Amino acid sequence: MSFDTQIIDFIKQPNYLPMKQHELAHALGLTSKGQRTELRHALHDLEERGLISCLRKNRWGLPDTSNRIRGALKMLPKGGAVLIPLNPDEDELFIGAKNMGLAYPNDIVEAECYHAEWSGRGRSSGSPERRSEGRIVSILERRTQQVVGILKKARYHSFVIVDDPGFPNSVRIADPGQIEKNHKVLVDLDPWNDPYQSITGTIKEDLGEASAPGVDVDSLLRAAGLDEAFPDHVLNEAKNIPESISDDLMNGRRDLRKEVIFTIDPETARDFDDAISIDPHPQGGWRLGVHIADVSAYVIPGSALDHEAYKRGNSIYLVDRVVMMLPTELTTQICSLNPNSDHLTHSVYIHLSPEGERLGYETFPAVIHSQCRMTYQQVQQHMDGGNDHKIPEFIQKKLNILYPLVRQVRQRRIHQGSLEINTPDVEIKLNEKGEVASMIPRSAAKEAYQLIEDCMLLANRAVAEKLMGATDRPALYRIHEEPDEEQWNRMAMELNALGIPVLPRSRKELNEAFALAADTPTEYTALLAILKNFKRAEYAGRQVGHFGLAFEDYTHFTSPIRRYPDLVVHRLLKSLENNEPPSLSKINIEEIARHCTETEKKADDLEKKSTERKRLDFYNKLLKNGKSATFNGFIVGIKKRGMMIELPDSLQRGMVAFKSIRSDWLEADETLTRVENRDGAIRYKLGDPLEVMIAKVDMERALLDFAISGESNPKSNRSRKRRIEPDQRSGRAKDYSKQRRRRKKR
Repeated sequence: MSFDTQIIDFIKQPNYLPMKQHELAHALGLTSKGQRTELRHALHDLEERGLISCLRKNRWGLPDTSNRIRGALKMLPKGGAVLIPLNPDEDELFIGAKNMGLAYPNDIVEAECYHAEWSGRGRSSGSPERRSEGRIVSILERRTQQVVGILKKARYHSFVIVDDPGFPNSVRIADPGQIEKNHKVLVDLDPWNDPYQSITGTIKEDLGEASAPGVDVDSLLRAAGLDEAFPDHVLNEAKNIPESISDDLMNGRRDLRKEVIFTIDPETARDFDDAISIDPHPQGGWRLGVHIADVSAYVIPGSALDHEAYKRGNSIYLVDRVVMMLPTELTTQICSLNPNSDHLTHSVYIHLSPEGERLGYETFPAVIHSQCRMTYQQVQQHMDGGNDHKIPEFIQKKLNILYPLVRQVRQRRIHQGSLEINTPDVEIKLNEKGEVASMIPRSAAKEAYQLIEDCMLLANRAVAEKLMGATDRPALYRIHEEPDEEQWNRMAMELNALGIPVLPRSRKELNEAFALAADTPTEYTALLAILKNFKRAEYAGRQVGHFGLAFEDYTHFTSPIRRYPDLVVHRLLKSLENNEPPSLSKINIEEIARHCTETEKKADDLEKKSTERKRLDFYNKLLKNGKSATFNGFIVGIKKRGMMIELPDSLQRGMVAFKSIRSDWLEADETLTRVENRDGAIRYKLGDPLEVMIAKVDMERALLDFAISGESNPKSNRSRKRRIEPDQRSGRAKDYSKQRRRRKKR
C-alpha cells in the first residue's frame, strides 16, 4: 500500500475527525523527522489533486465540494486576492493572504467558501454578520510560468523582486551568471509544490539596467507573455505576399479608383485602414462612402498569419511603441490605404438625406485609389477657418459637404438616445531618453475626431444589420449591456453627492445628468462617476444591443488591420455577399468572441500600465529634484483610509491619506461620498477641487501619495521604503521595515 493510499484510507474512516499535521503524524506512527517531512509533502500533493482538503484551523479532512468555486485569481495590492468565478452566475470571493496556498496571480483555482467569524468589515461597522471568504484548495491551471523583476544580490544568494506586487514572494536564483544587480530580468519559474520552500527560477533573459530607456515597457510586455517580434514562419509568409494586385483578387470588385477618396488619421499613424468619400446620390441626398482595408483578401483562414493574428487578438498601442497584430509588410504597405496607390477594400455606401437621415446602405468588395492623406489637425484647422492646412482645393470642397452632413447625423444619433461621452484622454510625448517631455489633454481636433468616428459608426451599424438580417448564420457582434441595479444605485448616490438631482435608470436620464453637470465644477467628476459604473463592452455571438450607442445592432468592421474581430466580420460579410456557407460555426464564433474580449482587456491593461509607468517616473523625478509644485486636482473617490485625487491635466491619480492631514481628524461617511471631522461637519465631498502636492512616489508598487497643499510636514501612509532580502536559510523574502516596527512596539 502506497503512503498516499494509507493517508486517504485513514482519513476516510467513519469515526475520523479532522486532525492537524502533527496529530496525523502521531496517529500514523510517524516518528522520525524524515517521515514527518514526507507526510507534509504528501498532504499538500493530495490537496493539489483535490483528494483531501485543509479545513478550519489547519485540520486535514475530506473535501466538501458543495461549497467550492472555480475561477481566476486577481491579486490585491495589499495582499490576498479576489476570485473571479468561471461561472458568471456566481459571486466574486475574497481570498485572504493566509489562504492563498501555492497560488500565483491569474491562476485558475478551486476555492472552498467559508464564513469569516471576525471579518475586517464586520469589525469596522460593528455588524455581527459574517463575511464569505475563501481558501484555495487546488490549482487547476498555472497561468503564470514566467515573471519579470529586478535582480538583487545578497551575501550568499541572488534573488529577483517581482514587479507584480501580487506575487507571493521573491524568486531565488541559483546562478545569475554575469548579469549585474539592478537589471530587469525575465525568469522561468520552477515547479512550486511546497509553501514552506522558496520559490525558485532560472533567468531566461536580461532586459537591461532597470532605469535604461525602454526597459520599463519591455518588462511589461515580457511579464504579459508578449513579444513584439513575429516568428520567422509568419514573417516569411507576409514577405511572400506580392504588393501588386493580381487579376484573381480583382475579380468581383467594384472599381472606385476614379472616385475622390481620402483618409483622415492621427499625425503619427502609419497604418490607414479606413478612407472616406462623399458624392451626390442618384436618388437625391448624399452617398457617404466608408472604405475599409480588405485584410481578409491576404490573411487566409488557417494560415500562419491568421494563427498569429488570432493569438494576438489586436494591436497594442503603448506609450512608446505599437505591438502590431500583423507584420508591417501588411499593416503599412499592402493593406494600408496609402495615398496615390491602388488598394483592396470592403466598402459601405450609406445613403443620407440632406438632413442626415439614413435612407439605405449597401456593402461590396472594391478597389480604390486614395487621393489625399490628411491628419486630424489639418482637418480641424480647415473646420476652424484656418489657411495653413495645405489641403488641396478639390478635397476642401468635399470636406465642406461632409462637415455639416455628419454633424446632423451625430445630432440625430444623440436625439435617439446615444450617450454623448467625451472620455478624458492625455497625449504623452517622450524625449529621446524615453522620458516624459510633455502631457497634453486631447482637446485639440475634437470635431475632426468626431467626424471620422460618426462615419465609422454608420458603417459598423450597417454591417451589423446586414449580418443580423441573415437568419441562421453565425455573426460576431460588439455588445454593451446596461448597468445592473447595484451600478445604477451607486451612480445615483455619487451624482446626488455632486449636487446632480437625477435618479438614472435610462440613457435619457444619463444625458440629463450630463446636461446638468455641463460647464460646472463637477462636470469632470460626474463623467467619471457614470463611466466607472458602466459594464464593459465586449464581443459576443449573440446580439443584445449596445447600451451606450443606443443601437440594436452593432459590430466592429472598420479596423481589420489592428483588430481580429473586424477581420472575422469581413470574412462573414464576404461569404454572405457571395451566397456561400459561413466558414465558422456559432461555437467557433463564441470562442473567438471570448478570446478577443480577453486580449482586448489585456491590451487595455498594458496600455494603461505603460502610461502609468512613464507618468509616475515623471512625478518621481520632480519630487527627487525638489520641483514638486502645487497641482489642481479633484476628489474622484473616497475610501476608508483617504481620498483619491485625480489631476485632470495628466489623469494621474493618488491618495491623500486621512492620517497625513494633521490639522483635523477625518473619516469617510457610510456612503463613501463625504469626509467628516469629529463633530460631524463635512470637510470634503466627492467632486471637490483640491490643491495638492506630491508626497511620495512608490515605483515598485506603482502608487503615488498626495498631500494637501498647506499641510505642514505631510507624511505618507506609504512613506517607508521596504528593504526586502531573502532569508539566508530559506531564501524567502524578509521585510526589514516590519522588523523595525516590531522592535519599536517591544
